[in-house]
Amino acid sequence: MDLNSGVNPVQVGCDRAELHIQSETVTYNRAAPPPYSPTDPAVTAQPIIHQTIIIQAPLKTGPIFFNCPRCHERVLTKVKYINTKKTHMLAGFICGLTFWCLLCCLAALPYCLPTFKKAEHYCPNCNTFLGDYSKL
Repeated sequence: MDLNSGVNPVQVGCDRAELHIQSETVTYNRAAPPPYSPTDPAVTAQPIIHQTIIIQAPLKTGPIFFNCPRCHERVLTKVKYINTKKTHMLAGFICGLTFWCLLCCLAALPYCLPTFKKAEHYCPNCNTFLGDYSKL
């Protein structure tokens, strides 16, 4: 590019759109848009779709109201409490701590309280597994 003339020697023979400025008014040489005809098809209204979104409450250790995805009913869940590895480890830890004072019977505490177990939620109508919850 020649910096003195402002013209790129490669583009000397190329056609360029020119801008004509007359008293601060910019005009472009363009073709007029096609005319509107009343025979064009009218735009029809789109159907309105209503969609219900249900946000489920988080599962807890006790029964909760839940929408079953299988039978599509709002039910109070049936809860089954299951011992897990963490329940057994906690009982062993309590037994180890209380062994020297002969209070090993406290090791049964995690097996008696549902707080230390995993709660599995089921639908009472169709018995579908809905989810589980564990505090440990």
